[in-house]
Amino acid sequence: MIKRYFVKSFWLTCELLLKTRHRYNYIGLQNIPKDKAVLLVGNHVSWIDWFALQLPIDRQINFLIDKDIYNWKVFNRVFKVGELIPVSPKAAKDSFTEASSRLKNGKIVAIFPEGSISKDECIAKFNRGYEYIDTSDAVLVPFFIDGVYGSVFSRYKGENKKSFFKKRDITISFGEPILNNIKSDELRDVVKGLKR
Repeated sequence: MIKRYFVKSFWLTCELLLKTRHRYNYIGLQNIPKDKAVLLVGNHVSWIDWFALQLPIDRQINFLIDKDIYNWKVFNRVFKVGELIPVSPKAAKDSFTEASSRLKNGKIVAIFPEGSISKDECIAKFNRGYEYIDTSDAVLVPFFIDGVYGSVFSRYKGENKKSFFKKRDITISFGEPILNNIKSDELRDVVKGLKR
């Protein structure tokens, strides 16, 4: 009970804070099954991608997160309650095994195959790690996050800076489910193709 209250309070606080800065638009939400395991796979453009993805989805998303960030003392408790999955090069196999287990239990898992936040407007090479997650009982749904470049939450600023007092439009497009055995280069092309 306390855990549910803590998670709900955390998300409500994030929603109130970030909605003062952004307008969120979602395309293709119908492509995310409400009663099946789902592996969400897409681009990584900012520190708030996790929030933007979770906002319109009632079910809790289990994100894979860099182990060093997961162990930050200030946020570690939040990450644990949020059921995030820490991943590192040395223990990647264990992380993918845990992600597979959660999918078998009908959860939604999300992974950013680039491995880090984009440093420019191009989608970096997709790492093959997601290929080791057992998706035999899950639906693979690609997504593309657009409109974050230039914000204080992104690494790449480019020419997309806006006045502090102007809201930023952020669009997330969810594609139709794709074959679970898709290779990393092909998946990257699918994700790029979702850009509006």
